[in-house]
Amino acid sequence: MDNECLRVPSAAANVALFVAMAALAGAGSKIDDGLELERQGKLERASDLLADAAREYRAAGDSRNLARALGIAADIAVSLGRYDAAIRDATEALKLRGALNDRVRIGDDYNTIGLSYQYLGNYPASLEAYQKALDSDRSAGDSEGEITRLNNIGNIYYFQGRYSDALQYYEEARQKLPAGSGTSWSVAKRKLTFANLAVLFQRLGQEQRALELYRQLTDTGAASGNDMPATERAQLLLNQGVLYRRLGDPVKALELYRGAQALFQAERHADGEIGALRNIGIVLAMDLNEAAGARESFTRALALASQSGNRRGVVQARLYRGELFDREGRGREAEDDLQAALTGAQQAGLAEEQWKSLHALGRIAEEKGTTADAERDFREAIRIIESVRGSLSRVALRTDFLADKRDVYDSLIELRLRDSAATPAEIFSLMERSRARTLLDRTRGRVAMSEPQEDRIQQQLLPGTVLVEYWIGPRSAAALWMTHTGSGLVRHDDAANWGTDPAQGASILREIPLAERLIVVPDGALSAVPFEALRTPGAQAQLIERCEVSYLPAASFLRPPTPGRWRAPWAIEVIALADPLVSSDPFDEHWTPLPGSADEARAIARIVDGRAAIHLGADMRKRYLSAIAPDGVPLLHLTTHATIDATNPDRSRILFANEYLLQQEVYDLKLAGVELVTLSACDTARGAVVRGEGVQAFSQAFLAAGAASVVTTLWRVADGPTADFMKQFYYGLARGESKGAALRQAKLRFLRSGTSLADSRYWAAFVLTGDAEAAIPRAVPVSWCLMAAAVLLVLCAVAGWVTRAVSTARRSPQKV
Repeated sequence: MDNECLRVPSAAANVALFVAMAALAGAGSKIDDGLELERQGKLERASDLLADAAREYRAAGDSRNLARALGIAADIAVSLGRYDAAIRDATEALKLRGALNDRVRIGDDYNTIGLSYQYLGNYPASLEAYQKALDSDRSAGDSEGEITRLNNIGNIYYFQGRYSDALQYYEEARQKLPAGSGTSWSVAKRKLTFANLAVLFQRLGQEQRALELYRQLTDTGAASGNDMPATERAQLLLNQGVLYRRLGDPVKALELYRGAQALFQAERHADGEIGALRNIGIVLAMDLNEAAGARESFTRALALASQSGNRRGVVQARLYRGELFDREGRGREAEDDLQAALTGAQQAGLAEEQWKSLHALGRIAEEKGTTADAERDFREAIRIIESVRGSLSRVALRTDFLADKRDVYDSLIELRLRDSAATPAEIFSLMERSRARTLLDRTRGRVAMSEPQEDRIQQQLLPGTVLVEYWIGPRSAAALWMTHTGSGLVRHDDAANWGTDPAQGASILREIPLAERLIVVPDGALSAVPFEALRTPGAQAQLIERCEVSYLPAASFLRPPTPGRWRAPWAIEVIALADPLVSSDPFDEHWTPLPGSADEARAIARIVDGRAAIHLGADMRKRYLSAIAPDGVPLLHLTTHATIDATNPDRSRILFANEYLLQQEVYDLKLAGVELVTLSACDTARGAVVRGEGVQAFSQAFLAAGAASVVTTLWRVADGPTADFMKQFYYGLARGESKGAALRQAKLRFLRSGTSLADSRYWAAFVLTGDAEAAIPRAVPVSWCLMAAAVLLVLCAVAGWVTRAVSTARRSPQKV
């Protein structure tokens, strides 16, 4: 027959078709059963069922369902720590989906591959897979998947110490969160994103920002909500535990860690359980002094990480167990663990674990007496820290970065101080590298700064000036001094009471060659010490009677000497803001009136030559600071109340009329032309002390904004005596004295007054930070201008008379 007709299947063919369909139905049932077992946490049985389903679909040639089975199996393999198997199955699923042009689950498969490479420590491959998953989500319009991938990419950058990049992706994920959506996935992704941001801020030492994010999570029931997957709930508990430990509650932290560990274990989530065990070990070892329990936790984490191939988990377990062995005096075991941790961290590109391993190995080498090896390890750790810090593109991220890394600098400084061959120049360089780095970053580009090298600093010092930079370490201290022509290093072993015992002046100033001017770069507790009130060695005189004193956050803030300048008489010489009117206060501070502040501002305006812009009462607005002209004004004077937030410096604030100037806002002001900011308010030199950065006070903030110098207060000062002190100070400035000299004379007048004002509590609170040696540019007095105009008129009149006389003589007839 030429035409093909429809064939009726034979009985045998019907039986074969029935068997094939039954097999496929059985495979489909196995997938459903596998999913149900996965939900029950029975991952091994789920994995076996899905493997059977995949074999049957492969035999039947059903590519679509084979891809589905492989994708689910790969996801379960990740939870079981079988990362190579997960990569194999997900890769095969991707190929099948590509052939079928099925793009529905591509993002999830790439995500599984990314997770597997992440746990294996292969971050470049992980990042590539996550990026492909993200591209797939965006092309499919899958917002839920996109948020997940953005968080995962941020995690990879976080593990690599690329914190700016991590923040960028976490913030992008937060921006993608749907507003006001009550869907379970949006709530879960919001919690995941906020938790990642909180962890990043914790790592950077910004605990308050992290705490605020956790509060936002718990306010919406995030800590216990069932709309979040169990592993994500466990991760949130883990993150909260870290924060509670940093805030000083290790018992609560341990409770949260153990809760997280139980959840991870029930979910067979190896990587999460490794992290929980590691944190349990840390709190047991460092806070609760339970070495045996800590060692058991680290060993369990190491075994689990080794079994699953989690390279980061192996590195961290060895690192912390090695540090525990060192504390227990088990040096050989400690060195073995730490060396293995270092090698693993180098292979995996883990910056944080590298410098920590090197620091611990350096301490062991120092204990063994091999100082060359210790110095090598410390220097390499610092190199890595500097590299990571340099990658932080946002200055705000660097604020607390050195806080937990200052120990590495201290270890190297202490090691070098024990070497008699160490030079002042070498120690000075290390001191400068360990302090006020964020403030320097904020300031550079606004004003001229000195290079942090001893010879460059010496070139900037005027004759008769001594700069002394202090360093306080865990076991010793040092003072490095320099003048225009020389330098020296004073080692101290008696610094335990520095900053707490005023009688320690003789020790603090020992062997410092005092001169006409002293510039102090304090460290640690010395930041709260008024050096002016210290007793000088071998005498009962206070330091202020010997020399003028000023302060710098770091020697690099020393400015080149500037010649005296004159300003036009119509130029504004001082902006004074005082006596704020408070009718509504968002912080509900209940401020008391400052009756003398307006008089203080008016008196200063009368004392200073040139024009004055005075803003009082309801007109005391912070907008006047933002409107300062690019060339600035010499003097900015604020007489008001201030509140210092010792836990969150950004919330420290200066009172204006019905508004506040927050410390974080000061950094954004443009004050490059301002020579002196005076904060006639309480406690404005105080603030949180961040190791490696110093006191986070208004003095630093105004310097970062470009002001040449700032006068602030170390404690609460009374309204009346403060007004009198400020008048004396400004009298000196108006006479052309340098800022440091004018402040010293005001203090000496109080000290020698023979009244109660001679007590240091009335005058030692006022400290000058920044440039002290330059005089304020003075306005040409109007009287001088009038005199000059009068002289010019006289000269013009005389010239006119002479001209007329000569002209008359020429026209007169001459005798022959």
